[in-house]
Amino acid sequence: MSAGPSRVTRGHPWFAATYDFVMNGAESSDLGVMRRDLLQRVAGRVLEVGVGTGVNLNHYPAAIELLVATEPDPFMLTRAVRRAAKERRSVELLQSLAEELPFQDAAFDAVVATLVFCTVADVRRALHEVRRVLRPGGSFFFIEHVRGSGWLGTLHDVIAPVWRYVGAGCHPNRRTELSVKEAGFDIVEVQRQRLGLTPVIVGIATLAPDRHRRLSSSR
Repeated sequence: MSAGPSRVTRGHPWFAATYDFVMNGAESSDLGVMRRDLLQRVAGRVLEVGVGTGVNLNHYPAAIELLVATEPDPFMLTRAVRRAAKERRSVELLQSLAEELPFQDAAFDAVVATLVFCTVADVRRALHEVRRVLRPGGSFFFIEHVRGSGWLGTLHDVIAPVWRYVGAGCHPNRRTELSVKEAGFDIVEVQRQRLGLTPVIVGIATLAPDRHRRLSSSR
């Protein structure tokens, strides 16, 4: 399955150490429900991009054929390894950038990303990698916070520089739904929800076999 090594990052130890505590309220309510409801629908050979501290691991169906997860931050990855052991979750955990996934083409039936594309350095390249490792007809499952509209969107733009600094590179004003469409995916399902003042999209996208062929021929 592997297609070679990926570059890694130095990581954010303080962010990793506080992430679960800071997110506990959201995870115990609406966000946890979003994760559970979405991830119960994955099947087959599954890749999670940006596993973080492993919050999703307990939500995957026990019957999936294979679960592989990547994370660029070594401190987050260490916590995911500990969580997987504690929850006795069978998962292969690898350190890797979303923009350089170390897997062969069409290796997975499903790719999962939750609260990931707010932080990746190159969204377009990362989505290209998601396309590449998905099999023809495979599905991309995602949960992402996105830029608001009106005054809320302006607020997200204003706070973005500070937010990136305190949030380990997180951008509060990305238009991820548009980015997914521009990457060639068909969004077959999307729910628009909120966590406080933060708009959140929960969706499933697919890549038609003919588009997958065009991607392969262009490489």
